[in-house]
Amino acid sequence: MSNMENNDNDKITMGVSPITTPDFMREKIKQRPINKKKLLRRTLITVTLAVVFGAVACLTFVFLSPVINNKLYPEEKPTPVDFSTEETVTDEMQPEDMYADDNAIAAEAASAAIDMASSEIDRMQKEITKRSVDSTDYREMYASLKEVANSVYGSIVKVTAVTSDTNWFNDPYESKGDVSGVIVAENGQDYLIITTASAIAEAEQILITFNDGTSCYGYHKMTDKNSGFSIIAVQEKKLTDETKARIKVATLGSSNAGVVTGSPIIAVGSPTGAQGSVNYGFVTSGNTSIDLPDANYKLLTTDIYGSTNASGAIIDLSGAVIGIIDMTHNDSSLSNMICAVGITEMKSLIEDLSNKAGRSYLGLYGQTIPEAVQEEQNIPAGAYITMTEMDSPSMLAGIQSGDIITRINDEQVDSYEFLVNKLISLHPGAEIKITLMRQAAEGYVELDLDMTIGNSASSES
Repeated sequence: MSNMENNDNDKITMGVSPITTPDFMREKIKQRPINKKKLLRRTLITVTLAVVFGAVACLTFVFLSPVINNKLYPEEKPTPVDFSTEETVTDEMQPEDMYADDNAIAAEAASAAIDMASSEIDRMQKEITKRSVDSTDYREMYASLKEVANSVYGSIVKVTAVTSDTNWFNDPYESKGDVSGVIVAENGQDYLIITTASAIAEAEQILITFNDGTSCYGYHKMTDKNSGFSIIAVQEKKLTDETKARIKVATLGSSNAGVVTGSPIIAVGSPTGAQGSVNYGFVTSGNTSIDLPDANYKLLTTDIYGSTNASGAIIDLSGAVIGIIDMTHNDSSLSNMICAVGITEMKSLIEDLSNKAGRSYLGLYGQTIPEAVQEEQNIPAGAYITMTEMDSPSMLAGIQSGDIITRINDEQVDSYEFLVNKLISLHPGAEIKITLMRQAAEGYVELDLDMTIGNSASSES
């Protein structure tokens, strides 16, 4: 019996057909329905957070990147251009010297001329007896002058103003005008070149060609509308080491009348209108004031016949620049004689334009009242105003022609030259107080005027 039960159990265990589950016991798992609104809301939230995160990251990069770069790779600041220690004006003619006693001047000049002529004749006679001058000496003299001129040409560049235009048939073309410029400074980042503002007034691009033939584009730094000069900059990193080795920053000399008048000079740049031309001559005068507001620039005239479109510089025999050629101030009767603006009075202008400090502007034309005239006509000492420019700070403040400025910021003004120099030491935008004397029916009355210094310089060409 037990064996039969075991056999039956084996049959059940080893059966072929599996045990099936009844239909009513099966469970069907349904997928949970998607909430589209909730999904859309979560998507919008995710996108919004991503945009906010991206914006924050961008702003952080924009604002912190320069700070981090400056910390890791600090950029060198340009060295300010400063000519204040180069020249001390000790031999400039003072206003009182210009109005000394005529008889005393004539007697002194005659005595000095006689003594000088006598000693010079004796010296020349001795030299003539020693030797005779031939063509070889003549050639050697001019060879030495040419050598001086060549030594300066590392400081002379060609400034080309490039503009786009169309001809009669509406075909586009490039118009180019060339003038000579002078490298007057170097600030560790740029070479700074002075040239006439009119040469680049309409320029879309400014091409600078150095003495080795290398050319690269420069950019306009600043222009002074009063003097008509501009400073152009060329980045040093754009030039090769070979070109930089040939470049020379010009030495700025002295244009004081007592030093340069009657001295031999060389005109370089384009005195004949052609680039690279050279002329030799003498300074015929150097104490003529140029009629410009807020300035005491001096005009250097020469006996050099050149082009009315001349540009460049005049140098002394040591190679120092004593004037920047500017033919716009020439006398109409001497339109072809080379003239230049004296470098002594231009040094502060070059500093201001090179450093982008602007240029103080009041719009005043004036002159110094001689002491003899002051005593004779009972006129107060000071800067006599001959004219004010239309819409200038001085005109808007109420200054008139005939006024005599006696103080500026409670500092005594005893000459027009002092007023100009004091103005140069101030900065555009500064508030100042001007004290002046104005003629009335019963004599002069004192007035105090408050005004703001303007700016004659602009970084827009």
